[in-house]
Amino acid sequence: MNKTQVQTTFAPLIAALAGFLAGKGVFGFNAETWISIIGAVVALGATVWAGVATRPQSLKDTVGDLPLTTVVTDKASADALPANDSVVAATPEIMAAIKKAS
Repeated sequence: MNKTQVQTTFAPLIAALAGFLAGKGVFGFNAETWISIIGAVVALGATVWAGVATRPQSLKDTVGDLPLTTVVTDKASADALPANDSVVAATPEIMAAIKKAS
């Protein structure tokens, strides 16, 4: 899903939840206040999720930039970092060399 699809999916759900909470008089807030509260919580969750979801890839890219360091990872991660020559996909040959060295 892209950003627009997520927004158009969640907007009516947030409005419906806000309307329900306002209709029940929870904490005495109106629908406008509930929309702001729920929207802020959703935005915070999206921000935290983006940080958590991209952390492993960012770590591989950062460590791969260190001098004399090579990161051996899965093919998808290595392919996602084409500008970093120090991040390589695990092959049978590489895995055998690592086992032999340890």
